[in-house]
Amino acid sequence: MTRLVRFFAAVMVVAYLLAPSAAAVGAVGDRVRYTASEPGGRLAIDASRHHNHGKLLGGVTRRDGAYKFHRLSGDNRYDRIRTPSARSLNPRWSPFTYGARVKVSPNAEWSHSEMAVLRHGDTDTRGGDYKLELKKTDGGAVVAFCAMHDGDGDGVGYVRGKGSLKTIADGRWHTITCARLDRNTVSLTIDRNVTRRPTSGNLGGLASKDPLLIGFHFRRDGVSGREQFVGLMDGIHVTVR
Repeated sequence: MTRLVRFFAAVMVVAYLLAPSAAAVGAVGDRVRYTASEPGGRLAIDASRHHNHGKLLGGVTRRDGAYKFHRLSGDNRYDRIRTPSARSLNPRWSPFTYGARVKVSPNAEWSHSEMAVLRHGDTDTRGGDYKLELKKTDGGAVVAFCAMHDGDGDGVGYVRGKGSLKTIADGRWHTITCARLDRNTVSLTIDRNVTRRPTSGNLGGLASKDPLLIGFHFRRDGVSGREQFVGLMDGIHVTVR
């Protein structure tokens, strides 16, 4: 019976991949979009035309039409979605946005002072990087921040805030979007509340060979912590205009 159930689950996933549907169509310019609408399996199906499907690793599950990332101390597994490197994930010099809808409980466990939401590379990545993370401040409020570094090492974009919220970790859904508006301006949007900031230097091309990592970041120095996201996430996207 177990083998039969697994067989039909696999058939459902294949049918989802092949069948045209509203859930399988992303917005114009999408390079990746995950909506957690898969019928099962261990793949996050990309609704864009670029087929950047991600792997659900660790203990990531689906609940109420969203991906659920669990606390690290629960099973000592690092919940994450990992999408292989692809040229389509690089915005290069174009304006672009990236972000997700998130729901974080006030009682969520933090394994680090930051929770990784979405990242493509790191500050030492050759070719540049971009990321969105949540951060718990000294006062206890949770804010979001966007950071981008170009491949030349000259341009940096950084913007931080919590919009009109007291804290993002209030157990409610919030839509968070980072953007490079042009080479001199970046922005952070939280539930339609927009904060713009000038870049440091001209923010040039972003083109690396790193994978797209969602919900987790293991710092490369190996000693400064693991930024595990704990909560629900959907509407994950990278969109180039």
